[in-house]
Amino acid sequence: VAADLARARGRSLVLAGAGQPAPAHALAAAMNDALGNAGKTVEYRESVVFDGAGGAGPQARLGALSGELRAGAVDTLVVTAWNPLHSAPAELGLRETFPAVKNSVVLAYREDETAQAARFRLAKAHLLEGWGDLRARDGAASIVQPLIAPLVECASEVDLLAPFAGLADLDAHRIVRDGWRARGGFGPPPPPSAGGEAAASPVDTNRGVRRDPFDHRWEEWLSSGVVREGAPAPVTPALDPRRVAQALAAVRPPPAGLEIRVVPDPKIEDGRHSENAWLRELPDPVTKLTWENAALLSPATARRLGVSSGDVVELSRAGRTAIGPALVVPGHADDSVTVAAGWGQRVQGPVGRVGGFDAYPLRAADAPAFAVGLELRRAGRQVDLAITQGHFTMEGRAIALALDAGELDGAKEELDHHRGPEPSIQAPVDYSGQEYRWGMAIDLSRCVGCAACTLACQAENNIAVAGRDQVLRSREMHWLRVDRYYEGSPDEPRSVSQPLMCVHCEAAPCEYVCPVNATVHSEEGLNEMVYNRCVGTRYCSNNCPYKVRRFNWIDYRGTVAPTLKLLSNPDVTVRSRGVMEKCTYCTQRIERARIDARTHGRKIGPDEVVPACAQACPAEAIVFGNLNDPAARVSRLHGDARRYDLLHELGTRPRTAYLVKIRNPNPELEPA
Repeated sequence: VAADLARARGRSLVLAGAGQPAPAHALAAAMNDALGNAGKTVEYRESVVFDGAGGAGPQARLGALSGELRAGAVDTLVVTAWNPLHSAPAELGLRETFPAVKNSVVLAYREDETAQAARFRLAKAHLLEGWGDLRARDGAASIVQPLIAPLVECASEVDLLAPFAGLADLDAHRIVRDGWRARGGFGPPPPPSAGGEAAASPVDTNRGVRRDPFDHRWEEWLSSGVVREGAPAPVTPALDPRRVAQALAAVRPPPAGLEIRVVPDPKIEDGRHSENAWLRELPDPVTKLTWENAALLSPATARRLGVSSGDVVELSRAGRTAIGPALVVPGHADDSVTVAAGWGQRVQGPVGRVGGFDAYPLRAADAPAFAVGLELRRAGRQVDLAITQGHFTMEGRAIALALDAGELDGAKEELDHHRGPEPSIQAPVDYSGQEYRWGMAIDLSRCVGCAACTLACQAENNIAVAGRDQVLRSREMHWLRVDRYYEGSPDEPRSVSQPLMCVHCEAAPCEYVCPVNATVHSEEGLNEMVYNRCVGTRYCSNNCPYKVRRFNWIDYRGTVAPTLKLLSNPDVTVRSRGVMEKCTYCTQRIERARIDARTHGRKIGPDEVVPACAQACPAEAIVFGNLNDPAARVSRLHGDARRYDLLHELGTRPRTAYLVKIRNPNPELEPA
């Protein structure tokens, strides 16, 4: 590794995990300094959040507050953080000392543990219902402006804190605006003239009135969403090798034993999103587990402890215990157990009550991320886990293909077997004469398996939440899933993620078996679903080799309140029970672009239509467009040397093509 880094001086990067202690981060900084990476691949900036006094971080400050509460030194306590009585380490004693505060004020979305223990509770406005501002890690600021009027009576964080800052007479908009006026150096607003205009302001030639010079800058900030002025510039700190060496010398190797890792959940974070059913039903990017968390451990550790997936285990450390199911994960570190925090809250709404166990008791104040000394024993029972993918290996089939960089040229002949025309007794339909021939390309090298596409598809297409019991029956409703496959041994696997939705076959097996022509082909090659024809035979799902069709077995929505109807996309039909659903390539967006093009007397642009999945993908792994337009990006990707068709040997001629994942490993780093 050292040799590999040395060959890439100024182009390499050494990172320490967010949960690692300060000496590990100091060592990473020293290595980046030695490699000449500072100012190139890594930048250092003064923190705008913590003043660094005494090196006090969040945990230390929370501990200091706990001591003040225990001593009775706090008369009024205002809480805007998410549910600290649930998430704070138990040894701090917040649950015992918080109720003794004379005036406790909590701003919360719902009545959680902290809100119930407070004397005064205020309903919190959604982030997009009020004015505010945010600061990114690099110091760049953005102004939060409301997109909708508050749906219920509520208060924002600015509204709550304003009276304590002597600004009770100002609303949040005025507070935020005046704050940025001061930060921008514009001074106080100019006094109005006799005619009611700002006397010292320049003339707005468009309106013929005088304007405050700050107005123009304010409108620019609101338009761009980002305030670039005032962000701290990068600094070049002087490395002190002696202090780094001292910090490392103080580190002692941990004692032998099982390690516990408490991590934020990739979906509900620290638990603040536990009432979001979309997030709870979203499969975990690695385990594909929904609606709950589990104790993750490696195959070797599971064998040593006699634990299998679904076994309920008791996790104990420092006198505190958590009980939940185990899940064996290939590639997990040995002698370590990972649990996601945020689940199993004591005070829960209707969504939060479904599944999950509280892992926060295992989190210590002096070791919030990981610690040794964990004891694990089986509780003597098993549970079923709501996992959406039951088979994780390809068994030699060409599904999610991955190659090392040097293997692509030698694999051309094999890839040719997975693309191109297949013999057929039917003459293929020629779509080359059509103005539009819609298609998609998915680059597996770019896909990171985050499943942002899945949630974007759910939001765009009004896809219902099925619930844990239905997921256990394999009745999840996601039109777009992200499969994850393993290669190699369970102890040292390599993984590949593959988004999969309806691939819009030109020779679609689903269409041949539908008795009522509910699934048909459009002139532009889209495999369409006519909902009001479907009678629910499910023949199409049985005949689909890709298993991407979803049947809404029950009325998942029920009676919907008028306010909640605003959640639905009005461009997409809300389906009742008893019909088949699937990806439509976001046909509503295609039609919207078609109407706009006709209105202006032009053709739809080569990359103008962007479906929801492609719009949300942070890595731009999904590309959509017109295959009959050589200028379209999707056309170029369909002609790429890495292109192949999923299950090509079936002759379905899918419109969605995949590009082989290319790995670039250093042979010197490969295990012997």
